[in-house]
Amino acid sequence: MKPVRKIIALLVALACFLALGFYGILLRQELNPKLLPVLGQVNAFELTDSKGGSFGLRDLHGKVWVADFVFTTCSGLCPLMTRNMAQLYRSYQLVPDVNFVSISVNPENDTPEVLQTYAKSQKADTRLWHFLTGKREDIQKLAVESFKIGSVKDPIFHSGKFALVDRYGNIRGYYEASEGEELSRLFKDVSRLLKERK
Repeated sequence: MKPVRKIIALLVALACFLALGFYGILLRQELNPKLLPVLGQVNAFELTDSKGGSFGLRDLHGKVWVADFVFTTCSGLCPLMTRNMAQLYRSYQLVPDVNFVSISVNPENDTPEVLQTYAKSQKADTRLWHFLTGKREDIQKLAVESFKIGSVKDPIFHSGKFALVDRYGNIRGYYEASEGEELSRLFKDVSRLLKERK
């Protein structure tokens, strides 16, 4: 009988040892999550915000931010993108280190006044959610050369993706703005970037 008890005791001890080891691995992964890759760098830019003021990359330094390219008269994907951006904005509205940036790809129509009205329709605090316009060439350059989305061949170009940018202007992820799973991933990745050292 004693040998059986010893075997049982050994099996229980082994199970406990394995469980503790597995827990330790999970804990290490939680404490040291894999960093999001750096996919590119946003070049310095200078645009105009919905208040008519100058706004550029320098104003976002030290912030984690989500960007998209839309326009106010769009009847296709833009309304859905803006609704989903508004959802993300509301989730992080009380976190000043997170900003949101919507850049118009139809600057001839989307003046600061138009963008101000658009921001109000989304109940957006424009200190945290910035609506930008400017010269068409500058916006095209930003979309195509910095964010690597959109095309200068289209008269009104834009992508259906959100871009996640870290505190230093590095692009850390792209997400399909119309897909729920992608939005959940973006929400989690914003939180991951907030935990990275400043």
